Amino acid sequence: MTQKILFIGGLGRSGSTLVERLLNELPQTIAVGETVHLWERGLRDRERCGCGQQFADCEHWSRVGAAAFGGWDKLDLDRIIDLRWSVDRSRRLPQILRALRNGVISSDQQVYLDHLRAVLLASAEIAGGTEIILESSKHLSTAALLSLDPALDVRVLHLVRDPRGVAYSWTKQVKRPEADDQLMPVYKPSRTAGRWVSDNLGFQRLAAEGVPTLTLRYEDFLAAPAQSLASITQLMGLDQPVDFPFLDGDRAHLTTPMHSIAGNPLRFGGDELVLRLDDAWKTELDPSAQRIVTTICRPVLGRFGYKR
Repeated sequence: MTQKILFIGGLGRSGSTLVERLLNELPQTIAVGETVHLWERGLRDRERCGCGQQFADCEHWSRVGAAAFGGWDKLDLDRIIDLRWSVDRSRRLPQILRALRNGVISSDQQVYLDHLRAVLLASAEIAGGTEIILESSKHLSTAALLSLDPALDVRVLHLVRDPRGVAYSWTKQVKRPEADDQLMPVYKPSRTAGRWVSDNLGFQRLAAEGVPTLTLRYEDFLAAPAQSLASITQLMGLDQPVDFPFLDGDRAHLTTPMHSIAGNPLRFGGDELVLRLDDAWKTELDPSAQRIVTTICRPVLGRFGYKR
């Protein structure tokens, strides 16, 4: 029997944490956050879990470590971090896709996958045999790697946001409450635009390789949250219809703790979320930056329903 994984993918600042928090309210799911950062931000740097506790003090993650490895201290952490940076990289995507086609994976890929699988399966076990794990690493390479494992039934939610909105978001200084209010990195709009093109086209290519995928625009999600969540639960294979009692118009009332690694500071937000489109980029992003982003992304803007 395989474990279902809903992988939330796409370029950062496209709404993944918001969607993850809402889906985490469903009784069939558990959110684990961005496992790509588990080894460094969680184990090495002891940053805070989405529940607010430091990783080392979080009972959930302590139980996961015990179930997966007999305790986190049994791991060769330096080795796992080296493997992560060796096999889980965008530049390694051709090798991963080749393995996806022919079923032959490298020894390093296998070792790293063994560790990821152990974490994911232990998370489901600790949660009482959860039907679906929400994994929000966003990285295309992580989604492709997980898809190599026959023990995991990976379905991808590909989130897309207007590149000008994404570019503006990455120019803002945002505190990281999980790391004593260090700042998240900022990127130039031109860099973000290039990543927007490559990442979104990459997820389309992964879908073409046979990985079940739903592409959903951030703007469409916020225009119709309940309808969008229903489409996602269909991708997840849940019996229909699914109720969303936590939704109330443009507000969501959340009651389920989220033990997530890394992600947007929204994961530390309150129990009530206002579901409102953030389109501040239209007035706040410098017009010259808007033109740069539009020019770089123009060849594929129409493919995702955005104006050129």
